[in-house]
Amino acid sequence: MNEDLTWEVRYEATGRESRQKALAKACFYWKKDGQLMRSAEFTQSELEVECERLCEAGGDATQFVRALQHLALSAEQAERDDVALSAADQRRRA
Repeated sequence: MNEDLTWEVRYEATGRESRQKALAKACFYWKKDGQLMRSAEFTQSELEVECERLCEAGGDATQFVRALQHLALSAEQAERDDVALSAADQRRRA
């Protein structure tokens, strides 16, 4: 039996929101012998809690920590994009 854990980051926008305003989530997929056995989605704060739980339980949190780093970088980039868009919008109004 071969078990595999993969993950990706998805952006969930409600309505007409842009990607910068979309909520980023880390989506994890556990597969065994090529079949999806389980999946889970975490926001950044939920993933922080899950990483702590795994570490306390002695589990391997490597992939979870990588996903958490990716979510943190995504949040920082979205914040920088919002600042840049606000500045450009203010210049247009002036």
